Amino acid sequence: MLLLAACSAYFRESTRARGVYHKVKENVTLWRIAQTYNTDVQELAEINNITDPTLIKTGSIIFIPNATEVLEIKPAIRQPTPSPTSNKPPGKTVIKKEKGAKEKSKKETVRFERNRFIWPIKGTLLSKFGIQPNGMRYNGIDIKAKEGTPVLASASGRIIHSSYLKYYGETIIIKHKNNYSTVYTFLKNRCVSVGDRVKKGEKIALLGKNKKNGKSCLHFEIRRNNKPKNPLFYLPKS
Repeated sequence: MLLLAACSAYFRESTRARGVYHKVKENVTLWRIAQTYNTDVQELAEINNITDPTLIKTGSIIFIPNATEVLEIKPAIRQPTPSPTSNKPPGKTVIKKEKGAKEKSKKETVRFERNRFIWPIKGTLLSKFGIQPNGMRYNGIDIKAKEGTPVLASASGRIIHSSYLKYYGETIIIKHKNNYSTVYTFLKNRCVSVGDRVKKGEKIALLGKNKKNGKSCLHFEIRRNNKPKNPLFYLPKS
């Protein structure tokens, strides 16, 4: 009973999102938004499924987690293009870098770890991580596949939960190195037990059905220090 209670608290398939929605103005970057709201650009990218922070469009809506009010963000000031006519003698053009440009460049970079995990099942992606149209924050992804399809360990690790879990059906949780863990729900015919060591790609169960809607669909999560991460930033492109 204690184990089930602990695992119920371990993850939530979806939670009510807390934060504000920010409308992007012209010449405003994701890094500037993150800096203004004092949040991490990686978190903003993952929760909003932004794979390239330089391509956010004017007028798009960005969800800012845990913010309590919408803040005004001044657009970046573009440096004027030098005139082609100049009195300076020909030679190498020296471009003076803006102070802190290197640091800013690092902050704007969104990290991907495509080789850390593999897809746990072959199927069709039904729902993405992050903010949903109904305002809920989804903590994983759903992958549709035929009932009975093998479910694989997304990375090597140790089984820390393998049993039935209320609302999620047959559930497996694997602990990985560097404080990562993966969650697999709506299974059947589990073939691993707590304490077992599994290798990346090893079969751990077959896909079952979500009794609530009758669909055969794997709910899959990647977490680090029990914080939900966007699986699409860690799985190979498909």
